[in-house]
Amino acid sequence: MGLVALAVALVLLVRGAGADASPPADAATRLVPADALVYVHVSTDRDRESTAEAERLARRFPGFDRALKGLAGRLSAPQCGVDASDVEGKEAGLALLDAGGGQAGSLVLVDTGRDQSKARERSCGSVQVVGVGDFLVIGQPQSLQRATDLAAGKGRALATDALYRAATDGLPAARVLDGWVTATGVQRLLAPQAGLLGAAGTLLDQPGLRGAAFGVTAEDEGARLTVTSMLDGKRRSGTFKPFTPSMAADVPDEALAYIGLAGLSTATTRLLGAADGGQLSALGPLLARARTALSKQSGGRLDEDLLALFRREVAVAISPAVPAPILTIIARTEDEAATRRTLARLQKPLAKILGPAGQPVPVWKELAGGTFQLTPVEGIEIDYAVFDGKLVLSTRAAGVDAVRAGGGRLTDDDAYRAVHGEAPSEPVTSLVFLNLDQLLRLGEQTGLNDSKAYLAVKDDLQRVRAIGARSTSDGRQSTAELLLSIP
Repeated sequence: MGLVALAVALVLLVRGAGADASPPADAATRLVPADALVYVHVSTDRDRESTAEAERLARRFPGFDRALKGLAGRLSAPQCGVDASDVEGKEAGLALLDAGGGQAGSLVLVDTGRDQSKARERSCGSVQVVGVGDFLVIGQPQSLQRATDLAAGKGRALATDALYRAATDGLPAARVLDGWVTATGVQRLLAPQAGLLGAAGTLLDQPGLRGAAFGVTAEDEGARLTVTSMLDGKRRSGTFKPFTPSMAADVPDEALAYIGLAGLSTATTRLLGAADGGQLSALGPLLARARTALSKQSGGRLDEDLLALFRREVAVAISPAVPAPILTIIARTEDEAATRRTLARLQKPLAKILGPAGQPVPVWKELAGGTFQLTPVEGIEIDYAVFDGKLVLSTRAAGVDAVRAGGGRLTDDDAYRAVHGEAPSEPVTSLVFLNLDQLLRLGEQTGLNDSKAYLAVKDDLQRVRAIGARSTSDGRQSTAELLLSIP
């Protein structure tokens, strides 16, 4: 929980700092083993312009003081005589280590700004605290032993790891928070999670991943998260392929979320499933089952026909609706007639596969405007239409109609432009937009106000208008940037 609180709270609460010529202090990395699964580090140096200004402006958030006290509590051990007053140095950090047997050990490192070498070693339940240089180090005995060995020159520290250094060298110097996660850390600690952590794990978990560094930088009107992933150059196939985005201009401006990709993939389904815990998540397994059955029944031919329709640039949009939001997928097609023939050929096998076992095969209905609709099971609807050089697939006919109707487009929306500006002219591997303001309003209509956890952070979340992200890759290194708009 300390890792989650540290990363999420600081991303949300930091904004508006000026730039520094040098990166934050990183002496803590000399006490962290090079094979740490995860390392999160925050600058507490008030002499840095970025750190001091970020803290001052972050106090405008109603929950900042509460969050700061909570973070200080997680980075300390009051039962061991260590509290927030000891965080007087330039940095603090948290490392998660492989303790064997599938368990993770932890190290909390607090820079006190004064020599702690004579501090008394003491136990506090399952953890201990020792003084190492200016640091108070808290953790399990096995974790502490590794830190003290590093201080004595035994073992290999994260500070000397070439991969970690190469990744962090690409981060902005003005960052106030940074960190590192190995491929094993992503697979064990992030990818299996639900919600935002699972989505982050899906984006990071790509073929050939060796490790990823991240940094949070405060900017005017927002905060930027930069992630640099180091890849195995011999494994060139990434999870997402490069493309030059253009289809955000086809997405209605009512969309509360948009993902631009070069084709659909298993990772796309995982990403949608991780980001959404509601009714949309039921669609992913249903379509995955359909794809498996299609491939089996036709020797791969029908499966290939279906995937071929979504191999170029694809826009995935989520629009507000009650009781469940509408998921719409838009793909380019150069031959509308051929696309219609392919879909007509797939209608009957898809209906048979998606329908309940032992029940009559559901029938596709043709609606006005050439939209076809299937309701395979209660609560699940699939609609599609081909027009204007596009194939539009949606979980409601209204999703197809919104694309067909023209009207306002996402690229004209102020919230979208605040995080993405003009469309990128250079290839990217993904483009993401989330209108947090709209998302919160929709959530409140469907019971979010009943959540005590949400109510506790509601005032702070409402300060964040929108979130945008884009990623690029050259096969050896990929970079993702996430921008929070906080007007």
